[in-house]
Amino acid sequence: MSHSCYSAESRPCIFVASAIVRGRPWTANHLSNNNLRQHCHLLARTFRGSHPLTDSIREPCIRLLDAVGEKCILLTHIHPSDFPVIPVLVRIAAYSQHWIREPESWPGCESGVPREIIRRLIHHLFVQWKMPDCFDNAWLVKGELKYLERDWYCHLAAGGSLRNAAGMPPSITSRALHLAMTAHGGLTIRQALRWGQVKALKGSDRLLEEVFSSRMARDLSNDAVWSRLLEKLVAARHFNLRNFGLLSDTLMEVIAKEGVQRAMVLVSLPLTELLRYCRRYWKTLLSLAKADQFNWKRDDILCSNLRHELHWRNAIQWARLPGSKPFEATYYDNNNFVRCTIVELTQPWQLVAESQAMKHCVNTYVNSCKSGRSSIFSLRTHETVEKKIVPISHLTIEVARGSRKIIQVRGRWNRYVAPQKIQLLQQWAKEMKLVI
Repeated sequence: MSHSCYSAESRPCIFVASAIVRGRPWTANHLSNNNLRQHCHLLARTFRGSHPLTDSIREPCIRLLDAVGEKCILLTHIHPSDFPVIPVLVRIAAYSQHWIREPESWPGCESGVPREIIRRLIHHLFVQWKMPDCFDNAWLVKGELKYLERDWYCHLAAGGSLRNAAGMPPSITSRALHLAMTAHGGLTIRQALRWGQVKALKGSDRLLEEVFSSRMARDLSNDAVWSRLLEKLVAARHFNLRNFGLLSDTLMEVIAKEGVQRAMVLVSLPLTELLRYCRRYWKTLLSLAKADQFNWKRDDILCSNLRHELHWRNAIQWARLPGSKPFEATYYDNNNFVRCTIVELTQPWQLVAESQAMKHCVNTYVNSCKSGRSSIFSLRTHETVEKKIVPISHLTIEVARGSRKIIQVRGRWNRYVAPQKIQLLQQWAKEMKLVI
């Protein structure tokens, strides 16, 4: 079937997409249809040169593009910013070994809605048995070409049992799996599983909202922890569900740093004790961030954005400069002894905080530090502000790790070193065996 909107003159232009996948040269200016031109740019980037991942899917991708180009309007009437046509077709091609019908026999689709066109295409290619609507969303999930949800889709479409799908957590009950199959089409597969779990426990819609907005909704590798947590929360009828994100985010942090067994111990605690532990954890992170000059509009640890920021600031760390050690000295200024320290900055958020405090661009040195080219230090004095002793940055120092040479020293607004700080720098460099 061919759409009437295609003229005989424009149809050959549609098949330039499959020519690009074959590696043939093409010229964007020869395509008058902007939507097709943008799709072709994406294809050219995807299949540029030889690569084991893309070489194996070239032929099925060509067959898909020819069928789609001839039988629907996805390539000519839909812009990539409106719907990711090319990424979805590439994912479908990566699962060509599961096709039960050929793309050439697809009758096409008159609908102008991209999701409906793709739904009919994947049902033609994969589905032998009726599928839950939400499972169609597996092909919209970004990530690796081979993806767990798409594996489940092919397994279920061929008549397999969801319980027996590879990677399905055994802690999800059969009742929860049955309910997940009835979830509405707007959910992802992972959300549908969480929806089934909460509904099987007779949890509230408010709990569902909290679950969907949390990071744990996507974590299936540690479901034993999340199943136990959901059971506890549903049983605690008077629990304030505003705290759910606090609990789940803390357990995610514990799993990443101390392992799932430690998280299982925590989730087995009485709910009040677990909540107390979680509050103490995030308050400690917040106090450490404040000590490093981190300023946030709100100090409420129930704010998910604050916890996300603290997580990001606490997650990535690069190696210290070999031989690095704390430095502390005092000097006399304006009839007062001033305590001074030089500390190494080993996390992205510390560079951001230093950049904000010093009004320069040290926050852009993250990649340089992660790659091992540079180490960044901050010279700070400890002064009394509103009856509290706080560190105040005065100099930012860059050291080349290979040569151990100090290559930059900048004050606020990128000013050079004040004379009274030079002696401190010389003393620190001597202790650290650095070249000035």
